[in-house]
Amino acid sequence: MDRHATWAITRKDLATVLRNKGVRTPLLAAPVIILIVMPLLLVGGGGALATAGTVPLDDVAAAPFSQLGDPELQRQMTGAVPQGARWGVFVLEVFLAPLYLLVPLIVATVIAADSFAGERERGTLEALLHTPTTDRELMTGKFLAAWLPALTVSWVGFAVYSVLANALMWPALGRVFFPSLTWLLLAFWVTPAISALGLGIMVIASSRVNSLQAAHQVGSLVVLPIVLLLIVQITGTMLFAPLVVTALGALLWLSAALTMWLGSGSLRRQALAVRI
Repeated sequence: MDRHATWAITRKDLATVLRNKGVRTPLLAAPVIILIVMPLLLVGGGGALATAGTVPLDDVAAAPFSQLGDPELQRQMTGAVPQGARWGVFVLEVFLAPLYLLVPLIVATVIAADSFAGERERGTLEALLHTPTTDRELMTGKFLAAWLPALTVSWVGFAVYSVLANALMWPALGRVFFPSLTWLLLAFWVTPAISALGLGIMVIASSRVNSLQAAHQVGSLVVLPIVLLLIVQITGTMLFAPLVVTALGALLWLSAALTMWLGSGSLRRQALAVRI
């Protein structure tokens, strides 16, 4: 495989993303809303409600842990975390954990949707298919053009979120409490896997649909499992713990490998050429 040809495809796609406002905007908006705006609103607003005595937020925060019946998790929320800080810890460590996975998923799917459907709309797909590159080089270049930005945005967002979380809880805890092992696994084990999975799905979809809008519609369905994870997390049905997150990451890696294998068959030049 010619690395220069692969990186040429990757650089071309990245340059297209940076020039396209319709693609660039969600790449910035999603991490800002999820990792900055939501923590500020939920922790800051929740603190104001708790101070006013309007809502017993500490009891709300401890409820999922007591329902799960895990003694260690109950101890963390009812013992190690002082009264008045439990809501903030719950929001930052538990509630926003599944939503963090939306960041790499959104970035990967938005760029991947543009990878072929966008090329077709711009009329550049035919020229791409006539370049002296193999199908494998084309697939790898397109993969890296979406996967690397997804990881970059997610890891930078994770670093910013870690600083913000500790700053928000410092007055109540007086110590650095974040990131936990669970969040480290989410950032460096699950994030690459879920990015690859979303990318594989969108490569298949964008190579089969005729418009960027249709590709984005398919991409919107990819986030539904994250919504399910959020529901089971906040209800205490299944809380993210290191073992759970490790198993989740392994499942996602297997699914991503299968999806990318299937997607590689969608990138044969003959199959793409008939859709121009």
